[in-house]
Amino acid sequence: MAAPGESGDAAAFARRIDPAREPGLSPEQRRLMAQVEYAQRQRALQRRLRSRNVLLALGIGAVTFGI
Repeated sequence: MAAPGESGDAAAFARRIDPAREPGLSPEQRRLMAQVEYAQRQRALQRRLRSRNVLLALGIGAVTFGI
């Protein structure tokens, strides 16, 4: 694995491509990248909401059990 300052195949593979600053991308590649990023954001949001819902259900259950 390459260090952050080194230039190498691993470092070039790991870097994030910014579609706005990358002139060699076709519109289809830009669209695909946008779709992938959107899907990743949706998965992260679903995970966060699921965790929040579980905590809320446990809290409501504890209050109900306490009454």
